[in-house]
Amino acid sequence: MESLTPDPVGADVTLTSDNKIEIPDWLDPAPRTLAKSPPEVKALALAQYEHIFMRVIDSIAHGQSLSQILRDDQRDIDYNDFYRWIKKDPQRNQLFTEAQEMRTEFMAGEIIEIADADDTLEDVNRSRLKIDTRKWLMGAHNRKKYGETKTVELGGSISITDALAQARARVIEAEVIDVDVKGD
Repeated sequence: MESLTPDPVGADVTLTSDNKIEIPDWLDPAPRTLAKSPPEVKALALAQYEHIFMRVIDSIAHGQSLSQILRDDQRDIDYNDFYRWIKKDPQRNQLFTEAQEMRTEFMAGEIIEIADADDTLEDVNRSRLKIDTRKWLMGAHNRKKYGETKTVELGGSISITDALAQARARVIEAEVIDVDVKGD
């Protein structure tokens, strides 16, 4: 194999005997199986989750979102992994749900502040968007208190005697004939 000039990205490109370019292993597009994380890495991640969890719950109850909290944290915790970890344990999931419900009360206070602000004409639409977004989140995270209620009214009556009369009318009256089958 003959070596060509070094590639600007640092990979030496070589030609095979049939004048084809040989690609370095690290540029090979063939799919590789990803190595599983060693148990120590998983244990460290779980320890980080445990360490940050109660602060996350408190921050959510005071109006922050989970993505905002994790983005601001310097540990670079993956949102999806952390959320799955919360959902796996019923007690953690219950605390998370309660924190979201408590955040609705925080948002209710924010709505009042936004509505009472001295907005210029340009700020009115932005304030309306902020209020509508908070109202939607409040309804999603605390349906009992802030969710939309839908009422279904039914009218009419059901008569059991009419239903029985209709059933009797459908019965076919038949005469039963006793048939004796004998080999005679």
